[in-house]
Amino acid sequence: MSTREIRKQVSIFMPLSDWKAIRFEAARQRIPMSELCRRWMNPDMERLRRANHESKSTADV
Repeated sequence: MSTREIRKQVSIFMPLSDWKAIRFEAARQRIPMSELCRRWMNPDMERLRRANHESKSTADV
């Protein structure tokens, strides 16, 4: 049986014009807005995961 990581939701406030632009782009790509935001965040999240992993590794020394 595979274990899935617990997931949490993040909410942000932004100008309505930005929200509409994101909604339009998501519709253009035919994906949910949340998926579009995940794709945009992924490169930075990968960097944060590596940094977090490295800091845990050096703390163990």
